[in-house]
Amino acid sequence: MVTVPGISLEGQVAVVTGARRGIGKDTALVLAAAGADVVVSDLVTEKGELDAVVAEIKAMGRKALGFKTDVRDRTQVDEMVKKTAEAFGRIDILVNNAGIGLPEGPHEPEKFEARQKEMQEHMAEWTSAKSWVSRFNEENFEKILNTNLRSIMVCTRAVSDVMIKNNRGAIVNVSSIQSFDRGGSAGSPYSISKRGINMLTESLAVDLARHNIRVNAIAPGGIVTEMMRDFTERPQMRQMLESRMLLGGKLISPEPCGHLVLFLVSDLSKYVTGQIICVDAGLNLARG
Repeated sequence: MVTVPGISLEGQVAVVTGARRGIGKDTALVLAAAGADVVVSDLVTEKGELDAVVAEIKAMGRKALGFKTDVRDRTQVDEMVKKTAEAFGRIDILVNNAGIGLPEGPHEPEKFEARQKEMQEHMAEWTSAKSWVSRFNEENFEKILNTNLRSIMVCTRAVSDVMIKNNRGAIVNVSSIQSFDRGGSAGSPYSISKRGINMLTESLAVDLARHNIRVNAIAPGGIVTEMMRDFTERPQMRQMLESRMLLGGKLISPEPCGHLVLFLVSDLSKYVTGQIICVDAGLNLARG
């Protein structure tokens, strides 16, 4: 007799980093809608966005906590995990979503115009530079890799200690279709950090499988977020991107990323681990 595993997360506890907006926010809400109690964290909390996510989760009848956390800081991450375990007694799901595209830090709407000007200046500098490596900035490189890649080890180490005690868990890392870049575009610290996430996902999947902990990654592309706004506000760039969105011909909201995460943490994928799955309406394929 054929059976269909459940997708309900009732009784489970999820931790989602970088969750005040975008992919992190929508993922947290999808997990809550599926029945999970959800802990959300972000580096920026003074704007009230994270509190609003907590309130929305509670309005669904789920329990929720919000933490101001720098995912690069082991002490802060350990404190978040400790308080989560004390409040809920368990952690079943971790979504490593926190990340930045620029060394300046999170993309904020009020800084959009200044970013656009800086990007134009940088493009002029890159065009006139004798080589990419001649423009190498060690500090900027380290900021992006520490935030996007090293943080996954920091958070996974802390949360896996709790998961191992329960001999179960599901971890999803947020990569990008830029992790598949080759040639010149692969030289950006963002692309390098995301390719590193893919490799780390596979390594962690092997390491933690003995404890019944699955580790996968999603690779979004063409998602409407504040980070993508730097490109989508340019008509020619937006037209180029949407022409390559094979399913629908337009950019997509962050919610489908949450749906894929839900699949990867539910019993529907109980034998899936070490995989990197694109959610991009075919954009990566169309890029060639």
